[in-house]
Amino acid sequence: MITLYQFATSPFTEKVRRALNYKAIPFEVHEVDRARASAGGYADVSASGKFPAIRHGDRVILDSTDILEYLDEAFPNRPLAPRDPRDRALAHVIEDWADESLYFYEMTLRLSWGHNLDAALDEFSEGFPGVPRDRLRQMILDGVGALTRAQGLGRKPVAAVVHDVERHFQALDALLAGRDWLVGDALTSADIAVIGQVNSLLYAEEGRTALGRTHHVAGWIERVDAQAPA
Repeated sequence: MITLYQFATSPFTEKVRRALNYKAIPFEVHEVDRARASAGGYADVSASGKFPAIRHGDRVILDSTDILEYLDEAFPNRPLAPRDPRDRALAHVIEDWADESLYFYEMTLRLSWGHNLDAALDEFSEGFPGVPRDRLRQMILDGVGALTRAQGLGRKPVAAVVHDVERHFQALDALLAGRDWLVGDALTSADIAVIGQVNSLLYAEEGRTALGRTHHVAGWIERVDAQAPA
């Protein structure tokens, strides 16, 4: 049995859950206490305190991309990586776009803009038992704001960030024009990486507006949900 150590609110956790469900791999979930993780309470699983992680027998695998690669090796049914070398490379590039670019947009919109954070705060509260809601709200605004400013996106004007998000949604829409999946003729790691970030962006009113201007993304979301539920 696989144990998934997760922060339920993380798009990377959603990515791993979808991979496990797509492959029909039984697993159990351990919800990580964020305060305990910060204090090193899960050092036997993740010395860095970063999650998701999976434990499979005596092996622990960290990082969502590494986890998906391991699942394809250990459970080759319904592969997430395309067999064609070019498609495999393209799936990797799109997965990296989701993990390293879209991620900072969802962090900025969902967690550093107060009007959107309020819609997500109840879910985050479950990972911080005992922390008053108002204090947690300020902790997230301060912490994520510092992170996105250091990365650079948090220093851009709001209008520029919104324009960027709309451009990303239009790019996703163009990739899906005339096809069911982002790469090849079956669901891949690219699809489940991107949908996790998209779902996080949809907490933000600006993300929902950008989605409403697309033609193919909503149907793709339904297809991914049907084959690889979160």
